Amino acid sequence: MSRSFAPTPFLAAATLVAGLTAGAPALHAQLQGTGLITAPHFTQYTIGSGAGERSITQTALPFVVLLPFSERFTVDVTTAYANSQVKVGGSTQSSISGLTDTQIRGNFTVGQDMLVFTVGLNIPTGQYTVTQDQADAAGQIGNDFLNYPISSMGNGLAGTGGVALARAMGSWNVGLGASMRKSAEFSAYALSASEFRFTPADEYRLRVGADRPVGDGQVSLGLAYSAFGEDAADTTGGASRTTASTGDRLTVNGMWMVPVRGGDLYLSGWNLYRLAGQQFGGDAPKENVANLNAAYSTEIGGILLQPSIEGRFWQVDGARAGQLTNLNVRLRLGAGSFALFPSLGYSMGTLYNVTTGDGTDVTGFRGSLTVRLN
Repeated sequence: MSRSFAPTPFLAAATLVAGLTAGAPALHAQLQGTGLITAPHFTQYTIGSGAGERSITQTALPFVVLLPFSERFTVDVTTAYANSQVKVGGSTQSSISGLTDTQIRGNFTVGQDMLVFTVGLNIPTGQYTVTQDQADAAGQIGNDFLNYPISSMGNGLAGTGGVALARAMGSWNVGLGASMRKSAEFSAYALSASEFRFTPADEYRLRVGADRPVGDGQVSLGLAYSAFGEDAADTTGGASRTTASTGDRLTVNGMWMVPVRGGDLYLSGWNLYRLAGQQFGGDAPKENVANLNAAYSTEIGGILLQPSIEGRFWQVDGARAGQLTNLNVRLRLGAGSFALFPSLGYSMGTLYNVTTGDGTDVTGFRGSLTVRLN
């Protein structure tokens, strides 16, 4: 039977730090004792049909390197190469490709593995200045509903600090974490006559989480609140600056794992609610994305097989904006010092015009191969 490891206060704290900073994949690698991970991804969504068919495709190759200086102090480095394209009627309208930013993060545990500190630096190795012909491709991948593995090519220089503390309370492990991210100004868009400079708002994030064993299974719950200041923007030589707020975010998630017929059944869900804000061109209405997932994990002949089905629902200012059904299958294979995790997925659903209610069909395909060096 494929059994999850027992929850511990350290994992509760480490999971909080992963959720509070941008280095969740790297921290996951740390917890697994992995020195190197690469995970090529291919993702494509097709919207509509016929001459107006619109497709957004991304090919991505992320890398994660872990440097374990001691049992309590590790440094992880994360970067990626990505190519994103937007086609209309089979003709490429916009594309962007290159390295993304590089994240360097140090994690330090204190005491009986109950307290975790993290300090991170986002180095602007990616293409954070986007030209007009790249703007559509760069903008389409930053979507909370249609989920691309790389959501941004570059965000300029930024620093993040976080701390998480966990305690055992009876049969529960309860954790609390906080972090702050500060970013420097960078040139975000190259316009025809000038550059559009952008300073992201400071971000403050608070997260609480809890997990406990239930019989032979496990239950975990989480709640995170992200507060943002005001983004600022102007053009080179501009006389004044424009400010806007994207809206604070509230995320809740939960998971229940229970052994079933020689395998493990996972029932999970999350909900992302973004409060109303202000865009540079007008109001940013409130949004909500809800996701429900059921997965079954079992071993067959030494190969871990995990099929899953997922439902995702999107609302904008209370109006229906989209719905998706995602079908996925994931394997785990051993190959000497390597662990291989191939996966395939197919999506089908509808995007809705929030004003008229008219719907447009959307389909998607994704494939990935995560390679972990043990």
